[in-house]
Amino acid sequence: MINILRRRNFKQEIFALLFDSKFKYFQGKFQTHWLGPYEIEEVFKNGAVRIRTIDGSKIRLPVNGHQLNIYQKPVSRDEFIKIFHDNSEMKLVKKNPYSPLT
Repeated sequence: MINILRRRNFKQEIFALLFDSKFKYFQGKFQTHWLGPYEIEEVFKNGAVRIRTIDGSKIRLPVNGHQLNIYQKPVSRDEFIKIFHDNSEMKLVKKNPYSPLT
């Protein structure tokens, strides 16, 4: 059986979440397995990534790129309204009070 690793392409100045490997053995139902977000500072050719925290302090050792996941920043209400008005394909849907799914 051949095991092929998928190479991820990280870029500088984007945010990523770091997998917390200590939860590998302690599987809590509501425990998060991801730390961060961290800002990517430098990407090496071998797949290692140097990261820093949000406040700018650097993490001393580089981490393996396979332990990172791209972090999508949440959108503020004002940004969402701007995106909504800019995109004509988006439409508001009224919530049905009688729907069993609500």
